[in-house]
Amino acid sequence: MEKNRTSSITKEPDPLAANRRSTRIDFVTTVLLSGKDSSGMPFREYTQTAKVNLHGCKVRTSYRILVGMLVTVECPKAGTSGKAVCIQVWDPKAGVAGHEIALQLVKPQNLWGVPNPPADWETAAKAIVQGRLVQSEGPRSAPPASPGPPAAVPPPPAVPAAVAPAPPPVAAPARQAPVAGSTIEQRLAELERRSTQLVESVLDILRGQAEEITRSSLDEFRQQVEALVQDAHVRMRQNLQQAYEESAGSLISLRADLMEQMAARGAQMIRSSEDILRTRLRSQLAVEGKVAPVKPPEPVEKK
Repeated sequence: MEKNRTSSITKEPDPLAANRRSTRIDFVTTVLLSGKDSSGMPFREYTQTAKVNLHGCKVRTSYRILVGMLVTVECPKAGTSGKAVCIQVWDPKAGVAGHEIALQLVKPQNLWGVPNPPADWETAAKAIVQGRLVQSEGPRSAPPASPGPPAAVPPPPAVPAAVAPAPPPVAAPARQAPVAGSTIEQRLAELERRSTQLVESVLDILRGQAEEITRSSLDEFRQQVEALVQDAHVRMRQNLQQAYEESAGSLISLRADLMEQMAARGAQMIRSSEDILRTRLRSQLAVEGKVAPVKPPEPVEKK
């Protein structure tokens, strides 16, 4: 059943199926992917897993992540996190946002918080721990292992000189066998270091180019601003001169109009004042009797 379930997950051939070291299951959980995309820009994206196992997962992302790039995977629900390397990228399907990628954990673990993981997950985890213990104890057990092969070889006088070099190649594979698991981790660490150095060098180059472009853009912008300011000063001076001349002409014409109106009003006020004074004088003289009343002329008789 395990082979049937695995083979029915994707229609395309899976080149990693032969190297899979733990059972892959359908498990959906929210994870946070973070790191730098193919353009060197940092990103953070919440997404969901589709398939998981002890050594990695298959997720969907909207960012361009290439094979060999390192990302950080966090599972908020389980409260775990770890580093992972992109080992496969699927082309985006028509009408579907984003695309799927396969991530391999640098340190295999149940990062997804699967409550009842398959039995081989525990076996694989124990094998990883034992491999690390063997790797850590390897240098200390190496010295006593070296005299073993010569003891199994016949005494030197009985062995011909041409056959004497044979024992060293027999002992070499026995010491290299347990180091296979650690070599993968070392290669992953070296790949991470080289990718980090490559990204940093590319970012340094981009920073230098960005600074140069920014500097040249600022100089050009400063020159344009200075030219605009000078042009604005000239135009402002011309506009002020024109406005001054127009205002002076308007004030002169307004002054002439005001003078004419004031002269006309003054003459009118003088005439009205004289009339008022004459009327008052006449009325006063008439009251005092100093002025004789004017008799109407007598009619002339016609003959």
